[in-house]
Amino acid sequence: MSSSRPFDPLRSRVAQAASTSPEQRVLVGLEHSELAFRVVEDGIRERDPHADEATVKRLLFERIELMRRMQNRALSEP
Repeated sequence: MSSSRPFDPLRSRVAQAASTSPEQRVLVGLEHSELAFRVVEDGIRERDPHADEATVKRLLFERIELMRRMQNRALSEP
């Protein structure tokens, strides 16, 4: 009888990542980032359907900068 540990998707992803090359991991990371940017852009467009492309990009970059500041603040706290 095999051990009956429940499936853990995080452990599965970590094991899968460990078996890929660094180049493949970078490519997957870039794909995930691109997808996240598209999701945020879609949210901006949904919130303001009249926004032109320049406005959408500006708001996207503002959100990215806010995220960076929040991460830096969290990393600098003891």
